[in-house]
This record gives sequence, C-alpha cells and structure tokens, in this order.
Amino acid sequence: MPSMPKHRRTARRVAAILAGPVLVLISVVLTSSVVAQAAQGPAARPGSTGPDHAAHVSVVPHAGLSSGHPDTSTGSEYIERTEWIPDPQGRRLAIYPTSYARYDAPASRWPDAWAEVIELEPDADRPHMRDQFRCHVEFARISEPDKPSWNLELWRPDVGYFATVLARCNP
Repeated sequence: MPSMPKHRRTARRVAAILAGPVLVLISVVLTSSVVAQAAQGPAARPGSTGPDHAAHVSVVPHAGLSSGHPDTSTGSEYIERTEWIPDPQGRRLAIYPTSYARYDAPASRWPDAWAEVIELEPDADRPHMRDQFRCHVEFARISEPDKPSWNLELWRPDVGYFATVLARCNP
C-alpha cells in the first residue's frame, strides 16, 4: 500500500483522539510560511517543495472536566450562581457556570443557559448582554476553560453578535 501523505496521517490521528471520550483539552495551531523571492513574488522556485505548513497539537489532561452530565443538584443545569459587581464604568454581571456548562454542554444550548441567567437576573435581559454571554459560551469557555466567571458588562455597547465575537466578547 502506498504511503499516506504526512498531513493526512496527522489529521487521522487528531480525528482518532477526538472520536473517543474527550477527557483532555486539545489545542491545534496551524502555521504556514511562504518564502517570497525578490523578483518572483510568492511563487516557489522550480524544484522547491513549496510552502512550509505545520500543525502543532497540544493534548493536555484537564482535571476540571465534568462527568459529561448536568448536575442539577443546584437546581440549575447551566448556571451555578450570578453576582452583580460594581465597576467604575457601570455594573458587571459575574456568571458562574456549572461544570457541565463549562466543559460538556453543547454550545448550541446557549439559549437554555441564557434563560437560566434571565431567571436569576432579569435586569440582564438586554441584547448586548445576551451577545456577550453567547460569545462566552461559544468561544471564551474554550480559550479560558478555568476562568472562574463569565463577566458581562452592562455598560458595553450593543454592536451585534459578530462584532462582539471580533472584540473577544468585550466590545
């Protein structure tokens, strides 16, 4: 059987890791470098192997992962508690997610989690607060899984969800 290209072997290894029970955090960084020749632009010289591509994968055991099932002993599937914190620019709502919400809940369930926030803190029911929360569920919990709380600032502008994501949840 012919040898499989290296990038396909790597992709299959990563897929095999992801296929089993996920008890680790996986970080994948893809890099590419193209050496431009002075008069030739970005095209590779004849006989060269072309651009260098690399994928760096880090697999890190994570002690904070939950059992994969919601713990409803607190009466809430997604939100353990909330707390309004004074801020020089206005009020900030600290949301403390359950382990299930932090590590295992599908991101597509963010509307259910938001409903729990609104049940606990009706004053938070504003479009820009919802956008910050959704951004935390879909992105921030992955990049900072052990951050104690997800903080939503009442004073931040309502710029829409996409702009909130581009501002790393803090427009």
